[in-house]
Amino acid sequence: MKRIAFAVLITGICLFAVNAQRPVRVPMVTTDLQKLVETEKEFARVAAEKGTKTAFLTYLADDGIIFNPTEVNGKLSWKNRQESPALLAWNPVWADVSSNGKLGYTTGGWEYRPKGKTDKATAYGEYVTIWQKQSDGQFRAMLDIGIGHPAKSLSSAAWRSPFDAGRGTPNGNGVGDEIFTDIFSNTSMANGYFNYLAEDAIVLREGHLPFTGKKPAFLGLEKLEKEFPDSSFLKFSANTSKIFGNMMYAWGVYSLTHKDKSVSRWNFVQIWKHRAGKWQIVLDIFNKIEKSS
Repeated sequence: MKRIAFAVLITGICLFAVNAQRPVRVPMVTTDLQKLVETEKEFARVAAEKGTKTAFLTYLADDGIIFNPTEVNGKLSWKNRQESPALLAWNPVWADVSSNGKLGYTTGGWEYRPKGKTDKATAYGEYVTIWQKQSDGQFRAMLDIGIGHPAKSLSSAAWRSPFDAGRGTPNGNGVGDEIFTDIFSNTSMANGYFNYLAEDAIVLREGHLPFTGKKPAFLGLEKLEKEFPDSSFLKFSANTSKIFGNMMYAWGVYSLTHKDKSVSRWNFVQIWKHRAGKWQIVLDIFNKIEKSS
């Protein structure tokens, strides 16, 4: 669900993302990427002017998904919600698009004001939206997910993109189940996950500001891993999308079983990019699955 799941409200949005490699400013990026970012900004403007429900019903694809608390059809979910005066504000500060211009993503920070624009913000976080170009040439959201954290991160900074935004060699081969098994079955992250993490990757985890870059992600996730000393990793189910040029995404559920037999569960979404002859994770987000109200 886009921008944090707040009591059955809305899910996470906006983020600081600073590329570890050479960032590219707006005038130098591709037309498809510019169009993608303008669509995201218009999405946020409609939410501010006409309400969050109207915005999501307008900009979600018919088969787009959100997480409430697990995967559901976004439009059907939003149609059943009441209108609300609450303001959900966000601004994209990082974006990328595939080499064929058909798939892209935006990410940044969000904040939530229960009574509207003049109210005090009561929640903050980061969001990820995956966009696909439709038959009419317009981008619509195929997947929306977010996390919450205690710090304000909504920024008016100009958006950026990776050094190879909109460029690259198309690849017709998926990452394959064996790669997901390698990543999620290794209790030592260095043996699996970090073999596939890009140097400029963005990693998002509930309760934390973004880990931007491979080394910060390693140090940050190493600390988080120690929070589950009584657990045995492993159980995941992944759904892999079609490949668009040199980009693809996957989502699913990751479970962690504790010694007392209790289970912690997260939705996960990964965005992959084919670079230098191999698939790399450029964005990774885990969203805690809470019990539905």
